[in-house]
Amino acid sequence: MKSVAELLNYKQKNKDMDEFIKVPMSEKLAYCFGDPALTLMYTMTTTLLIYFYTNVVGISAGSVGMIMLVSRVFDGFSDVLMGTIIDRTHSKYGKSRIWILRLAVPYALAAIVLFTMPGMGPKGKVVYAFVTYNIMNTVVYTAISQPFHALGSLMSRDRRERDVICNIRMILSITASMVITAFTLPLINKVAALIGNEQAAWILVTAVYAVISVFVLLNTYATCTERVQTAQKSKENIPFWTALKATVSNPYFLIALGLMLFYTVYQIIIGTDLTYYCQYVLNDVDLVMPLSASEKIATIVGIALLPKLLPKFGKRNLICAGCILGVAGQLLFLMNITSIPLGVLTCIMRGFGIAPFYGVQYSLPSDAIEYGQWKTGLRIEGLMFSSMSMGQKAGSGFTSAIMGSILSWAAFDGLKATAAEQTAEAIAVIKGFYLYVPIAIWLLMFLIALCYRLDKKYDQMMRELIAREGKADADVPELADDLDSARHGGLAGESGKYSNQINIAIGRLYGASGRKIAEELAKELKCRVYDRQIICMLGERFGMESANIENLQKYLDSYNEGRTLTFSPYSMPGAGIAEDVVDTRVFEEQSKLILKLARKAPGIFLGRCANFVLADMPHTYSLFVYADDDYREKEGQEYYQGQTLEELKARDEKRNEYYLRYTGTKRDDPKCYDLVINVGKTGVQGAVQMVLDYIEKKEQSQ
Repeated sequence: MKSVAELLNYKQKNKDMDEFIKVPMSEKLAYCFGDPALTLMYTMTTTLLIYFYTNVVGISAGSVGMIMLVSRVFDGFSDVLMGTIIDRTHSKYGKSRIWILRLAVPYALAAIVLFTMPGMGPKGKVVYAFVTYNIMNTVVYTAISQPFHALGSLMSRDRRERDVICNIRMILSITASMVITAFTLPLINKVAALIGNEQAAWILVTAVYAVISVFVLLNTYATCTERVQTAQKSKENIPFWTALKATVSNPYFLIALGLMLFYTVYQIIIGTDLTYYCQYVLNDVDLVMPLSASEKIATIVGIALLPKLLPKFGKRNLICAGCILGVAGQLLFLMNITSIPLGVLTCIMRGFGIAPFYGVQYSLPSDAIEYGQWKTGLRIEGLMFSSMSMGQKAGSGFTSAIMGSILSWAAFDGLKATAAEQTAEAIAVIKGFYLYVPIAIWLLMFLIALCYRLDKKYDQMMRELIAREGKADADVPELADDLDSARHGGLAGESGKYSNQINIAIGRLYGASGRKIAEELAKELKCRVYDRQIICMLGERFGMESANIENLQKYLDSYNEGRTLTFSPYSMPGAGIAEDVVDTRVFEEQSKLILKLARKAPGIFLGRCANFVLADMPHTYSLFVYADDDYREKEGQEYYQGQTLEELKARDEKRNEYYLRYTGTKRDDPKCYDLVINVGKTGVQGAVQMVLDYIEKKEQSQ
């Protein structure tokens, strides 16, 4: 009987494993909707939980603050522990996905138990709150949120794809936060009025949220794919202290951590104090919804604009500009601190101000991971994200504790409904938190963001990483396996051992599973599939901006003739002068790169006329794969996002013209290949086996 993990893994079949793939929208949404599933419970157990403890079950603000402060000590250890566990996980279901599956149901149950406060005395309530709060946050939420955050960096290594995923994720996250903050209290009040029990209403609403979260997270596990081969190939466990040293010495991790820490402080102060400010200063608690919604909607609009703004201005400049806008909004409200129109305008300015950071907060640590690997050779995902989370939770815990302590010192009583019943000190503290503290936070975030310098050098850094990894693949000791185990990775050579000297050039018809065969052969030989990497390296030759590399990809895939491409230089020193690049030169430079890669890091070359370019290269084999129309039509629907057979054939015609122009021969001429395979007859695995057997015999006869 299949396990639950295997049953829900059905969507992983035939997935494109290219590290630089344009991630399908369905997969982006499956991941991004996972964030609201986490946000539902996170918001319930942070900003709204304080209100539940103080105003529903009657725990003092000081006790609540102490519970959260002490709990954050344990929480910090659990974050680091879970990060280390992720880095040491080597499941066939991924290092992150498997933990999302394992923790989805416990996560929901822990959230419900949190609000199931039994009838007991003041000390009993404090103990129950402490225990259940730690089960939910220290154990379960940590164990599911850390792999979820890390999964975003494992789906693709393309920075633009990560930014888009992060933008969509944050729009959905903030929408969920807006719904929870603005509508949960009114919803709970309506449920309480219907059933006549306020605490039971909290439990019922939380249970509904929890069930929705479980189904969303199960879909995240089923749909999302971990593609980053560097992470998957690394079977060695990096010693904890080595990983920790590499993490804390990474300047871009520290910048991301600092921004996350102070953003969390801001979020907790505004999220918690807004309810108090509306109730005791504006004298209308129902204003929480319009004020909160105006800020959240502005943030959503701001994030939606980021894909257009980020390539032009960069992360640092946008975050700094947002901080300035946030300060301006706070200063504006100080003109009249009880004006509702000014309050709404301030919230809108704050919303647009926080949008740049909010939209990229989880792509910043992904960038730091790549920087760390480039700088030290160590790729650390789990510990990096867990340390970010530890900073987030530390900021949340200390802020809640400090707020609780100050409110307690000011004799604040959450069971008193009006400002007249509160002390003057309590009202002054509520005003101070809402009006002045955010200004200091914005200024600190501005200073931290000024230190970010990765925007200009990221693309160059990634190209160097790709080149290093390609060379490293040729030097991996595990490539010396004999052929029987080579069905899992190698080809027999002298003395039954294999040293990877094999190149395979694959030509194919669209819809004939050429990429699938290439990826399976790469797994067997423990080498790389070269396709997108060639584009990146070719872009470097021509001094292109990262956005223009995408244009080059489209140009080469279009196989157009006689067109001249004009590219601009990188906006960094020493990039050289932009030059007009004609298609003939593109082909020449591409051929040089293929030859260089074949010599230094043999692998699988998909398309690019590689069989022609590598015709005289020793230990190099070529094959052409095709299939009948029925097979191709099915592949077009399943693998090419619904393309028709006619569309696939039209793309093949362009390939044929391109190949004929530069090689002087027809692309489907069997005399140009060692093997020609009808995949419709053999299947993907049959074709892979046929190629391996053929190469084995040829290598043994040499």
